[in-house]
Amino acid sequence: MLNRTSTLNAKVASPLSRKATLCGVNVSMWSGRRLDRKVTAEINAQRKAKSDAGRYNKLLVRANRLEPITQIVSAIRALHYAKTKPWGDKDGFRILPNVLYVDFANQMRELIEQFDKAADNFAKHFHEYVEERKPELGGIFRPEDYPSVADIRSKFKANLRWSQLPEVSDFRADVLDKDTMEDIRSELAASAQEVEREAMTDTYRQVADVVGKMVERLSEFGTKKEGAKKASYFMDSLVGNVRDLVELLPAFNLTGDSKLDALTKRMAKELCVEEAKTLRENDKTRETVKKSAEDILAEVSRVMA
Repeated sequence: MLNRTSTLNAKVASPLSRKATLCGVNVSMWSGRRLDRKVTAEINAQRKAKSDAGRYNKLLVRANRLEPITQIVSAIRALHYAKTKPWGDKDGFRILPNVLYVDFANQMRELIEQFDKAADNFAKHFHEYVEERKPELGGIFRPEDYPSVADIRSKFKANLRWSQLPEVSDFRADVLDKDTMEDIRSELAASAQEVEREAMTDTYRQVADVVGKMVERLSEFGTKKEGAKKASYFMDSLVGNVRDLVELLPAFNLTGDSKLDALTKRMAKELCVEEAKTLRENDKTRETVKKSAEDILAEVSRVMA
């Protein structure tokens, strides 16, 4: 039945439509790499290796020329995944809670502006970058490996896509009888509920991951594993990551889950009060926070079981 609804352009029903929006990020860039089949064949033959043993990929410009753009692309993707939840892998869209919309959109637009400026700068100097690389590649330099100066800017794109989360009443199909329509709506509603469950499960996994890392780092602190050059140490970001997540959890509680609400309050009260410096210097405080983190992690495991 659900396969039939895709043909009818049905929309998934979800109460999330009142508290979230769908957001997609399209970002792409010129890789600056090119497979050299001739060199690959020569090396495999020289080493008496099979033809599929390895591939020789040329770096067409110096790595540092593309690095500024690569870093921005990583930041764009990190922001997208940090502030959104899965939406069934549908066309790259993810669920953005409405309460995060303004900050998310502002941060993303700033990153896209940085991306465009960096891409403009790369395109402006592209000819220079090719010429400086030419002697470094020596005999494996080939002009045909490169886009033209006129085309290179088009290889860099970044933009946002938005879509509303639809309601069950959005589904219309005059050719179907009433009973069939009800069946379709029921299946769509069930599908929407599954999407909600997946989003909430992802949130609990995120809590387990962040709190689990705190337990691990606090447990290992001061110890020295076999073969390690120095004792275990943790950065200020250990506490910072928990604080960042605690700020997001109310927005990610898409179903008003009381258990998640209680866990969020516990994390704020028990894991976020002390600074990382204090946890490194005070054994008693570190042990107290570690015990709280272990208890919270155990509770998350029970909820997810």
